[in-house]
Amino acid sequence: MRTSKAIDEFMISRGGLSPRSQKEYRRYLELFERSFPDLPATSQAIQSWLNNMSGTPQTINARFSIIRALYKHLHLFHDTPDVILQVRPPKIKPKAMRTFTDQELFTLFSLSLTPRESALLTLLLDVGPRAGECVDLTWDDITPGFVTLQGKTGERTVPISDTTYRRLAALSNGSTIVFQGKRGPLTYEGVYKLVRHLCRRAGISGRRSSPHTFRHTFATNYAAAEGADLKVLQDILGHKDRRTTLRYIQNNPKRMARNHQRCTPLKLVAAAGQGSFFDKNEVLKEAEEILVKKEEDRGD
Repeated sequence: MRTSKAIDEFMISRGGLSPRSQKEYRRYLELFERSFPDLPATSQAIQSWLNNMSGTPQTINARFSIIRALYKHLHLFHDTPDVILQVRPPKIKPKAMRTFTDQELFTLFSLSLTPRESALLTLLLDVGPRAGECVDLTWDDITPGFVTLQGKTGERTVPISDTTYRRLAALSNGSTIVFQGKRGPLTYEGVYKLVRHLCRRAGISGRRSSPHTFRHTFATNYAAAEGADLKVLQDILGHKDRRTTLRYIQNNPKRMARNHQRCTPLKLVAAAGQGSFFDKNEVLKEAEEILVKKEEDRGD
């Protein structure tokens, strides 16, 4: 089968994806087509192509997952061999998620911000929406205490703070879309450019600073709070798979730091220096008994 024909058929089956995701799928598949005008029928050919691909393991895995979906589609509808099962993508080593520090957040929010900038940053930090969800936000989606977001897993209503509601309400401009740019509604790329511009103004550079960094910051701090409910966090973030949300619970620096302060054996050294390896009540009781015994001996 010609690769172009397979790609066209596959993309029709992915009609429910967002325009941005469809564009990304098409771009990766065209890279595959340039190497293979005819679909490779063996896993060795695909494995060799994957092994020689440049980019980070994360990028290569993203491309591989789309090729895998293509072959699964063909296997399902044309009963072709699912050779992709024998192809192994590079392993991805766990990476610490980039979040804004407390000082970085303070610096950002201390900037001289326009009402739109202030409302956007506040929303991003308050509930961690995706950039696309900010772009699609309409005035009908906002009520006191809540916003309704249109996400990858469908529509969801999430709580917002009173501060977020007031800053969003202050943008009321007679348009259907909440966040407006210079030439109409703010675009997905526009949200990224705006956040990066504000980060540069705040002197935040050298590490990834984007709307998604706010999402990681929200989720990490939410998960670190006492009594945080994993299911509530999953619902706010719009994660279909609970395991995706669990990443913010596991290896959470703030949760680890708080637990470490309670549990570190280093506290034993300080306790020993203060003589508190022993129960203070027992020590006082023993001392009193000694004094009483001495008084009794003197009386005798």
